[in-house]
Amino acid sequence: MKTFKWVVEFEVSETWVADGFVIDNFNAKEMLANALPFAYGNEFKADVIQAPFEKEIRKVQGYPT
Repeated sequence: MKTFKWVVEFEVSETWVADGFVIDNFNAKEMLANALPFAYGNEFKADVIQAPFEKEIRKVQGYPT
């Protein structure tokens, strides 16, 4: 099956990250599934190509690094 590729970039303020926002492959796929509610799982996929370092996220969220 031929596929088409989009690269999506998200920018999220530190406030949202501190409140627990994290985008991973599961969340990216869930977002896409919500945009394509009638698509089957084998008709789309989502991968996070680049993300902030986990250490930076944990620091902003108040966890020990």
